[in-house]
Amino acid sequence: MVCDVSEPSLPEALRQILFGEVLSGLPVFCLERWQSLHETSARVLLSDSGVHPLSIAELSDYGLSLDQLSRVELGYGWTKGSPKLRERISEIYGGSVGPENVLVTNGSAEANLLTVLGLVRSSDLVLVDVPNYMQIPGLLKWLGARVIFLRRNPPDWSFPIDDAISLMRQHKPKAMFVNDPNNPTGTYMTGRELEELSYEAEKTGTTLVFDEVYWGSELQEPRPSVLEIASSGQAVSVSGLSKVYGLPGLRVGWVAGSEKLISRLWSLKDYTTIAPSILSDHIASVMLERDNVKRLRERAKSIVRGNLEILEGAYSEAGDLFEVVWPSAGAYFLARIPWSDDTLMIAHELFREYGVLVNPGECFEIPGYLRVGLGQQPTQFRDSLRTLVNGLEGIREKTSW
Repeated sequence: MVCDVSEPSLPEALRQILFGEVLSGLPVFCLERWQSLHETSARVLLSDSGVHPLSIAELSDYGLSLDQLSRVELGYGWTKGSPKLRERISEIYGGSVGPENVLVTNGSAEANLLTVLGLVRSSDLVLVDVPNYMQIPGLLKWLGARVIFLRRNPPDWSFPIDDAISLMRQHKPKAMFVNDPNNPTGTYMTGRELEELSYEAEKTGTTLVFDEVYWGSELQEPRPSVLEIASSGQAVSVSGLSKVYGLPGLRVGWVAGSEKLISRLWSLKDYTTIAPSILSDHIASVMLERDNVKRLRERAKSIVRGNLEILEGAYSEAGDLFEVVWPSAGAYFLARIPWSDDTLMIAHELFREYGVLVNPGECFEIPGYLRVGLGQQPTQFRDSLRTLVNGLEGIREKTSW
C-alpha cells in the first residue's frame, strides 16, 4: 500500500524552481538545480555520481610533477585541447580515432551541448535513451526536435535494443542518443548489442551519440566504446574525467567523432568557453597516460565494490524500507521506495531533517526511486548510509497510511 507523504507539503516555490522553464521551451535541468541548491550545505553528501576525488597532492603518485606544474604559464592554451591531451584521449579508444577526431571541452556537459547543437535541427527525428542524465532531452525539447523515447524499464533496466532497431528501420532517425553505462540505472550494453546497433545505424544513416562518461566503471565484463565498434563517421563518443577518474574539478571532457563533426563543434565552441583551462589540460595529459587510465579505473571500481559490500549488509537489515537496483557500472544505485511514490518529498525531508542529500527519481522522470551515490571512501560511506537509513525510517514513521 502506497503511503501518502503529504505532511509537511513540499514548498510550491521549490517545485516551480525544479520543474519550470529557463527559457521558452527549455526546461529547468531538475537534477542540476536540485544539487546546486543543496550540495554546499548538505551534511551527508550522497548525491554525487562519481568516485571520491583525488587531491592535488595525490596527483604526484600518478607522475605529475608539481614543480613543473608551477612553471606553466597561464595563457589561453589550445582552443581544441593540446595535441598531447588529444593524443592521450585517442589512445583510450584504442586508436579507432586519431587526435584530429577529438575536441576537448569544459566537462562532458559542454560536450553534450555542443554535440546536440551541431547535429540536430528543429523537426529532426531522434531516438533518446531514458532514463538518463536528462540534459540532452531538455536541449532537444528546446530545439524543437521530434523525440521518440527508448525506455529502460524495471526490473532489469536494460537498453531496449529490439525497440531501437525496429524504430531505426521504421523512421531512419537523424540520431540516437544513448547514455551507456547508464545513469541512473547502472546498466550497460554488451559488445554484441553495440555491434547490432552499429550495423543498423550504417544502413539507416543514423548517427549514434553515446554519453560514455561512466565507461571503464563496469564491474563485470568490460564494455567497448561505441567508437571501437562503429566508424567515427557513424558514431560519437562523449566522455570526461569527472566520474570514473575522480577528477571533476579539472572540468575536462571531450567529444570524439568524425573530423567533419569535430570541426563544426570546434566552431560552436568559439561561442561557449573558447578553450579549456591550461592547467587542467596539462594535468589531464599526465593523468590519461595509459598506465594511469588503468589505475584510475581500478581505483573507481575498488571504491564501488567496497561500498556495495557495505550496502549489502545494510540492505539485509533494512527489511522493506527500500529495494536496491544493483548496479553493474557507475558509482550510484537506485533505491526504490515501496511505501511512497513521492520521492521528491522524501528527498526534501531527508535534507531538511537529517542533512542527507540524495537525488529524487522525479529528476529522472522515475518517481518512486532515489539515486544514491556509491563513490565515497568506504569508511565514510558506512556512516553516510547509516544516516540515510535512519532518515528513511524516521520519515516513514511520520507518514500516514
